[in-house]
Amino acid sequence: MTASPRPVPELPGDPSRLRLVYTHNHSAEPYDFEDTLERWHVSVRLFHAEEEECPHGCSEACERATEEGTEIGYLHLCRLRDYTADNRWEAADAESGDLESIVSTVLDPRTGHYTDAFDEAIECPVGDLLILDRVFLDKPWRGFGLGPILAAETIRRLSGGCCAVAAEPGMAEWPDNREEVSESYRQQARRKIAALWESIGFTPFRNGVYLLDPALRQPGELLTQKRNELLQLAQAYRSQATALTTLPEPEPEPTPAAARGGRAVNRQLPAREDRLETIGSVRAQDTLLYLQGRCQQAGWDSRDKRTALALAAEVTSETDLRELGAQIQDVHFGLHKAFADAITFSADSFDVGPFRADPSRLGPLAGVWVYGSNLHGRYTGRSHGVGDACQHARSLGARLERISLAQLLSLEEFWQWNGPMCSFCSGWSGQRLTEEQYTHYLSVRANNSPRTAAP
Repeated sequence: MTASPRPVPELPGDPSRLRLVYTHNHSAEPYDFEDTLERWHVSVRLFHAEEEECPHGCSEACERATEEGTEIGYLHLCRLRDYTADNRWEAADAESGDLESIVSTVLDPRTGHYTDAFDEAIECPVGDLLILDRVFLDKPWRGFGLGPILAAETIRRLSGGCCAVAAEPGMAEWPDNREEVSESYRQQARRKIAALWESIGFTPFRNGVYLLDPALRQPGELLTQKRNELLQLAQAYRSQATALTTLPEPEPEPTPAAARGGRAVNRQLPAREDRLETIGSVRAQDTLLYLQGRCQQAGWDSRDKRTALALAAEVTSETDLRELGAQIQDVHFGLHKAFADAITFSADSFDVGPFRADPSRLGPLAGVWVYGSNLHGRYTGRSHGVGDACQHARSLGARLERISLAQLLSLEEFWQWNGPMCSFCSGWSGQRLTEEQYTHYLSVRANNSPRTAAP
């Protein structure tokens, strides 16, 4: 029984426009192990179709993507050539510890020849060894089974003359809280990755190393199957992407929102000019308009959109936004960030100057909740906000710190030049302001300087 595929609308682009670009470079001068070890970098690139016009017009970036593509991932492979003057184990050991770990399982370190166990496992154990070292995809492209498809295609091109392909499933990327990752977590991750490699013909060998035998029919048959899966994924994307750029008509509510003690959700899609005005806004009133606009633009799953909009509509000034992160943790990465941007404001959108100079002017703003990854400087590294505040911004979740704006202003170490704040996002995000808070904020700014009103 096959598992159901993830919803197609989450794909950030048409997978049929992905191309693999192979690169191997080496010095023209002699160097150590030059005849024995080859490093291959395979870039996974998404190309822009020449005939395609973007909804808001194409830019220079689109032109570059048409000619060169945009890298959304890569694969690293290593080829160890047989019948050279070098010991292949020594060549791998000189390259990296990861390669040595794999090679020491299939080769005798003393001679550089294949072990007896390898000879028994491979149909024709004569020739070069290809090692699949790393497969990486940007987060929006993960979860669709593309990694095994791309790896199988790459192996098909580079395995000529190789008697086997070796890989060691393991975590190539660690979460932010690396120190909290347990051994059971690592083992579970390895099992999941191993299952992906088994889907293209790899089988367990020894010491966590997996082997693929290109002499067998199975890898070729599995490659054909993977190509069909990619074709189906691309066809489904093209047939659904256009329809999912707008929100479906909502189902009628069984009872008025007021009867349930909640706020009514405005299902009217915002006009583009109204939506643009909400970008960078600090007002809670603009939350739904902003999120509706983002959902209208993107092809996220319609059920995930409705979940995010419903949660955003129920947010009050006392809501702990970290708890909402757990409720939307399974939605698309982009929607998760858009949700965070909708219910918070970036520190760069808020003029904190008047209140740092005189905290007594905070008034109703004193209780505004502030979120950051390291507000008190307890950990090594800078503090960051949430959403798209900067490239290091964090997701909504329990690991964030939460304090009031008044408390943040009292943290003198935070405001020092060498303090824990990020220079791009200022290290924190705030919960959007109620109308009372927003009115007070505008009043303080107006009395403080001739600057224009905040967005």
